[in-house]
Amino acid sequence: MTNIPASSSTPNLIQQPDQGRRSEKQSRKIRDIFTSTISHGLLIFVGLFFAVPFLWMLLTAFKSDQDVFHSPPRWLPFDNVRVDVNGEQLALYNVKTENGMKELALIKIIEGVGTFVDPAQPEKIIEYEIQQGAERIAEPIMEISFRWQNFPDAMNRGSRPGVGASFWVYFKNSLIIAFFSIIGTLVSNAPVAYAFARIKFPGRDFLFVIILATMMLPFQVTMIPIYLLFNDTLGWGDTFLPLIIPTFFANAWDVFLLRQFFRTIPEEMCDAARVDGASEWQIFSQIVLPLSTPVLATVTVFTFLWAWNDFTGPLLFLNSPRNFTMALGLQDFQGQKTIVWNQLMAAATVFTIPIIIAFFFAQKTFIQGIKLTGSKE
Repeated sequence: MTNIPASSSTPNLIQQPDQGRRSEKQSRKIRDIFTSTISHGLLIFVGLFFAVPFLWMLLTAFKSDQDVFHSPPRWLPFDNVRVDVNGEQLALYNVKTENGMKELALIKIIEGVGTFVDPAQPEKIIEYEIQQGAERIAEPIMEISFRWQNFPDAMNRGSRPGVGASFWVYFKNSLIIAFFSIIGTLVSNAPVAYAFARIKFPGRDFLFVIILATMMLPFQVTMIPIYLLFNDTLGWGDTFLPLIIPTFFANAWDVFLLRQFFRTIPEEMCDAARVDGASEWQIFSQIVLPLSTPVLATVTVFTFLWAWNDFTGPLLFLNSPRNFTMALGLQDFQGQKTIVWNQLMAAATVFTIPIIIAFFFAQKTFIQGIKLTGSKE
C-alpha cells in the first residue's frame, strides 16, 4: 500500500482562519476606538456650549469692578495690588516719573489727574496726568485675585435696597415656593397616577387621553383667565398662593410620568395584597410608593427646577419687591440704571447652585426613574 504524503499546504490552511480572526478582531478594536473617540469628542464639543457660559459667569462673579470691563476680556479675575499707607489700603501703580518708573500708590483721580503717594515716603504726595496724549503715564499693577466679597455684597444688596428687599429675601421666597410646590405635586399627582395605572373604571383610558391633551394647551391661553381668577375673584394678588395652590391639583405631565412607572410594578404583588384584605390605599401607600423612589425623585427634581426657574408666574402675580423670587429679582437687578455686573454674576451663581446640588444629589435615582418610566410593562 502506497503512503500518500501529507500536503505541505495543510498547515497554511489551518493558520489562515486564525489569522483572519485576529485581523477581524484587531480591525473591530480599531473601529470601536475610533467610534468612541468621535462620540466623546462630539459630547465634549456640545458640552462646551453649556460649560463655557457657566464658567464665564462664575469667574466674572470673582472679578473686581475694574477688571469686568477690561479689554480684551480675560478669563481669570485680576485685581489691583494694594499696599498699606498710613492704615489705608491703596492701589499700586507703575508711574513714569522724571527719575524713571516708580511704584506709587493711588490716592484719588480727578479729571484725569492722579494723586499718588510713595509707600516708602508717605509724606511725599505727587500728582501726574494718567494719560498724556497717546501715552499712558500710570498703569495699575494687577495680580490674580478672587474677590469673594462680591457674594455677600450682592446678596445683601438686592435690586431694591431702599425697601429692604435683598437677594436673601428673594432666595427665601424661592425656597418657600419650591418647597410647597414639591409637596403639592407629590400629594396630588401620585394618587391620580395610581388610579389610572391600577384601578379599572369606565372611561379610564378616554379620561387619561383628555388629561394628556391638556399638555397641548399653552400657558399663554390660560394666563389671563388664571390671573382674573386669582387676582380679582379670590383676591390672592401679590401673594404666593397663586404659585403654590395650583400644584395641589394634578398636572398631565407628572401624572403621565408616574403612571408609566406604576405600570412597571408587577400586578401580582397588588393582587396578593388584595387577597390578604389590603385596601387600594394600603396597596398604594405601603407597596407602590416605597417601590417608586426613583420616579418620585425625578418628579421632585423636575418640580424644583420648574418652581425655582419660574419667571412668568412671579412676574404675573407678585408686585412687592419683598415678595420677589430669585428669578424675578435678578431681572429687576439687571433692569436698574446702574448695573454692577460682578455682583449680578455673583447673585446668578447663587441662583444656580441649588439647581446643581439638587441634580447631583438625586442624579442616580433621577436617571433610574427616567429609564424605568419608559420601560415596557
